[in-house]
Amino acid sequence: MNKITEEIRNKLRAPLPKEAISKHPTKTFLSTIKPIYVVERLNDVFGIGAWFQTCEIVRQDSKMIVVKSFLKIPEYGIELEAFGGNDNADLGDAYKGAVTDALTKMCSYLEIGIDVFKGLADKPEPKQLPELQPMTDAWYKVEVALKKGYTIEDVKKKYKLSSENELKLKQNG
Repeated sequence: MNKITEEIRNKLRAPLPKEAISKHPTKTFLSTIKPIYVVERLNDVFGIGAWFQTCEIVRQDSKMIVVKSFLKIPEYGIELEAFGGNDNADLGDAYKGAVTDALTKMCSYLEIGIDVFKGLADKPEPKQLPELQPMTDAWYKVEVALKKGYTIEDVKKKYKLSSENELKLKQNG
């Protein structure tokens, strides 16, 4: 059985590419790692087919799938376990989500994505809203929303307004 060398440890804990990290869909103060990047790191470090994951269903009801998952890398004597869960309405996606949730957790024990879990990774850039342009469909929708009683502040949550356009809207309102 082989030992994890410093070189292997450094490969495992190397920063993931920026595109591997995104904002968590429901907990916006957290980041999430796309599971395929974790799989790629396992394959790059240990080899395709040199590791495997198995799962047992712990809970399945109308709201949630929970699995207990096991990651084994026999050549290195690594045997890890973790729970994963998912509440996707599509049952197939819920199972896949629970399995990958458990995989990313187990891989965190191997220090894959360690910077993300420590909160040290670059935060994903928020998507910039396009500038709202007068005489477009979006401009018309904004004017209708303002007539219905929405405020400029409400509109600014959905559209990027220049100070010039904000002034125009205030003058028209």
